[in-house]
Amino acid sequence: MADPLLALEAVTLTSPEGRPVFRDLDWSLDRGGRAHLQGGSGGGCTALLRLCAGIAEPEAGRVVLDGIPLVPQTRHPFLERGHLGWVPSDGGLAVNLTLLQNVALPLRFVLNQRRAEAERAALDLLERAGLGGRARQRPAVPGDREAWLVSLLRAAAKGSRLWLVDRPAGGLDEATIQAAREVLERAAGNPDTALVLVGGDWMAPLGRELKVESGRLRPGRAP
Repeated sequence: MADPLLALEAVTLTSPEGRPVFRDLDWSLDRGGRAHLQGGSGGGCTALLRLCAGIAEPEAGRVVLDGIPLVPQTRHPFLERGHLGWVPSDGGLAVNLTLLQNVALPLRFVLNQRRAEAERAALDLLERAGLGGRARQRPAVPGDREAWLVSLLRAAAKGSRLWLVDRPAGGLDEATIQAAREVLERAAGNPDTALVLVGGDWMAPLGRELKVESGRLRPGRAP
């Protein structure tokens, strides 16, 4: 049997306030796997995504990504190749760049595309998401639902193999939900692409539902 794309092995994590978040957590996601995490704010969903992205470091145990342990602030081949699509709540965009430049950034400097080629691809994605008219403008500060959607587009642009998508800051209007659903459905159409999603019920058909409860992952209702 092939190794999973992502594995948490006996992971223990404590919040900055000293609250236990996970204790001896074992969980894995196969290549092409899909998970939709349920849990309120502060319930551990964001902490789990940060562990999987290599942003947070467990006090015990380890996170293994594509067969190699993931250690914060060290180079990891999966990340170096641009395979991770990390979408935080606020979008995590560079505020000194336009929306177009933010989407094109990994195409230019990770996939080594020429600027014109990268920006054409980025503009196409922005237009399909209804943001073509905002392409030459900078993101809002603090990040909002638009920045979150643009971060999704950036993950799509570079062909991410593992998407870690946190719930967006604030509510989404129907137009943003529709645009985001189309992006995620295209990603889910690739059998080698894995998704871990945190968000509203509209995401439920895109993955197996899991609840974060008492530091454990438990099955939720079927999608």
